[in-house]
Amino acid sequence: MRKISLDSKYVFTIIGMFVGTMAGGAADCSYFIRKLAARAALHEAQEERPMSIARASRMLSSVLYANRGAGLSMGTMIMGYDEDSECETGANARPRIFYVDDRGTRIEGDMFSVGSGSTYALAVLDGQEDRFSLSTEQAVRLAVQAIRYATFRDGSSGGFINVYHIAPGGEWKRVFRHDVASILDEGGQRFESESLP
Repeated sequence: MRKISLDSKYVFTIIGMFVGTMAGGAADCSYFIRKLAARAALHEAQEERPMSIARASRMLSSVLYANRGAGLSMGTMIMGYDEDSECETGANARPRIFYVDDRGTRIEGDMFSVGSGSTYALAVLDGQEDRFSLSTEQAVRLAVQAIRYATFRDGSSGGFINVYHIAPGGEWKRVFRHDVASILDEGGQRFESESLP
């Protein structure tokens, strides 16, 4: 009997400055994200500067568009901070998020949710009117609530809630992790949404 891992890696480092997420077929997503990471590293070595988020998402979109009849199952977000050409490193970098799917669709926006539970997560996110003025802690709480809601409403979602924060300098880290199958938090107490960071 084959054991299914619920702890699949859903966030991939493309290069140090930005990351990609995945939803859909794990093999499809990890293959194309790793391929993109290799091209981004090559670009950085040749150009002596990181590839922009826009260029990386366009490159991924082009490859997926060329393979759109291959039966791929993939939805991803490419996100991070892009430097403006006239700014010093990190000083005036701006956040960017691109949605790219298996048909080669590429959309820039300020908020996305991908995967089978995304409509449930978006319901929670859209319900927060001041979501663009939240503190980091409030944003983490909102993200966890959206993911938990999606997990409990969608039969194909589940596993672990992982929330990452990307800082203006391009540094990113996981700021929250919880096994949704567990009713206990890391300290052994019953997990309640009020106990979120």
